[in-house]
Amino acid sequence: MENIKIRVINENKEFVANKEENLLKSLINAGVNIYADCGGKGICGRCKIKIIKGNYSTQTSYLITKEEEKEKIVLACTTYPLEDLIIEIPKEFQFENKEISTYFETEKENLEKVLEKMKLDTNALIKKVNFKLPPPTIETSFSDADRLLTFLTRQKNMIVIIDDLDFLNKLPVYLRKNNWEGSVLISEKYYNDNTIFEVCDLLDNDQKFYALAIDIGTTTVAMSLIDIETLNNVITKTTFNKQMVYGEDIITRIIYSEKEEGLKQLHYKIIATLNELISEIIQSIKICQRDIYAVVISGNTTMIHFLFNILASYIRREPYTPVATKFPIIDAKNLNLMINSNAKVYSIPLVASYIGGDIVAGVVACGIDVSDEICVLIDLGTNGEIVVGNREFLVSAACSCGPAFEGVGISCGVRAVEGAIEDVKIIDGEVRYVTIGNKRPTGICGSGLIDIPAELLKAGIIDMSGRVKQDIKNPHLIDRIRKNELGEYEFIIEKKEFTDIGRDIVITQSDIQNILRSKGAIFHGLYVLLKSLNLKFSDIKKFFLSGGFGSFLDIKKAQILGLLPDIEEEKFVISGNTSLLGAKLFLVSKQARERMFEVAKKMTYIDLSNFPIYMNEYVSTLFIPHTDFSLFPNVIKYLKEVSK
Repeated sequence: MENIKIRVINENKEFVANKEENLLKSLINAGVNIYADCGGKGICGRCKIKIIKGNYSTQTSYLITKEEEKEKIVLACTTYPLEDLIIEIPKEFQFENKEISTYFETEKENLEKVLEKMKLDTNALIKKVNFKLPPPTIETSFSDADRLLTFLTRQKNMIVIIDDLDFLNKLPVYLRKNNWEGSVLISEKYYNDNTIFEVCDLLDNDQKFYALAIDIGTTTVAMSLIDIETLNNVITKTTFNKQMVYGEDIITRIIYSEKEEGLKQLHYKIIATLNELISEIIQSIKICQRDIYAVVISGNTTMIHFLFNILASYIRREPYTPVATKFPIIDAKNLNLMINSNAKVYSIPLVASYIGGDIVAGVVACGIDVSDEICVLIDLGTNGEIVVGNREFLVSAACSCGPAFEGVGISCGVRAVEGAIEDVKIIDGEVRYVTIGNKRPTGICGSGLIDIPAELLKAGIIDMSGRVKQDIKNPHLIDRIRKNELGEYEFIIEKKEFTDIGRDIVITQSDIQNILRSKGAIFHGLYVLLKSLNLKFSDIKKFFLSGGFGSFLDIKKAQILGLLPDIEEEKFVISGNTSLLGAKLFLVSKQARERMFEVAKKMTYIDLSNFPIYMNEYVSTLFIPHTDFSLFPNVIKYLKEVSK
């Protein structure tokens, strides 16, 4: 085995690598974050690197243009070093480590007002209890622990246990130093009628205590710090899930987890992501990590399995069975989280392999489970999950829509970071766009990818199949259309001299087809789910859109594209990160916790692939908006008007 040195100049990192390993694996092993959406199969083109110095061997790929080949840009997953290398990761392929604040709340928030609005009780998972104990005497010399437990049981009418040796070691000195009075922190242990509380810690005078609400998404992770005494959302931070170096979607990651050490590596990556956010939060508001005593985690089924280092292989194999849908409450030290070692980690219950705690949390956060009206929740993230129902019933399904709306598989697609084009309009032959942070454009994110096909259709550039038309008359728009090296049409959104990546930002014919496949999966999934329940789109009274991407969606353009049904716009509710909100509610309200366990228990999961109509009629959705015009009467009427 021959080792060589590799230096990554824009990461200021040098490491020793195995000559027999491809550069992608070497970079990941060295802790260099690099996109690998396909898990290193050589089909996504996202792990591009530039060889500055040194010899190498690589495979020819259609994903590398002739211009890139001349510049020694290669795919890391198909390239092997022959000697010491100096490499660079091009800017457009650099893994963004900075916080993604654009699509998530970062403002302070008082949860007490949220609970009041939702008519929920205030009963947190952890609570502070003040006590004053009678000191021991010869006649009453029972133990310090029993003395405390007796007080808590009698005065507070709670069943409380002590299950930690560290606590017992601190207890005698604390009691005598504080003249037998003080404060103890207790955490809820079970969620049934016989709720038990466990003693967590003894608190110093005026010591603050906090908890974390976390949403673990396939692409992003969001974390809120909650002050339990004031119920204030002190700060919210978001970042990318570091597991993305092993694949963009959950199936790719599950396949990777089946490799030797694969599951362990995925587990380590999510723990590293959480600890990075915890560190940023602690530094931002100057608190001690020991002051964080509880964690509530919401996430899809696969992410929760990886978090707890549990085998996820059978989630992707028929009959698609998770190991568990409820997980034990564990101490933070068992996950190596950088908070109080005895802090309790809670997971919101799951429903099925592809409907996780994030959807359960979203249903309660939107109030669907207590609504008299029929509601729909669609989580528009890397995965597409749908719930239809009300207080009487809840039915769910998952759609394999792919990560196109996250910018993956799109030639100039990017995630929602600064410089991403998020809004596009074509007015009188002029392309106008808005970027996140008003920065020079670096690519197109999800909301922009919805806008562009809708705008191209309205402008007469493409037809309803998404293909470029041959009879374009506007000279300004004709100049933006060309054929690329693969011989397919592409439309120039912005020329390279005005971008921040040194090349044109375009949307290709293949990109549009990719977007149509993703939107088709979502719409058709909802259509089939409603049809299986003998419901129509007109029966929907409220339509909740959750997830970061859904928060900035242009409803009208999404309807033109055929992503969303042609119903009254006022029925749509942009709901933000309902998974994170649900985690907060689980943390601070017993009623919310009970409702989530009830939702997880009663929600029915339907595998859409079992419906012949799902596969047979899916192709009808690969048009703008659809081949069945009767499903989109208002959209068709609008398109006829703008085409005059």
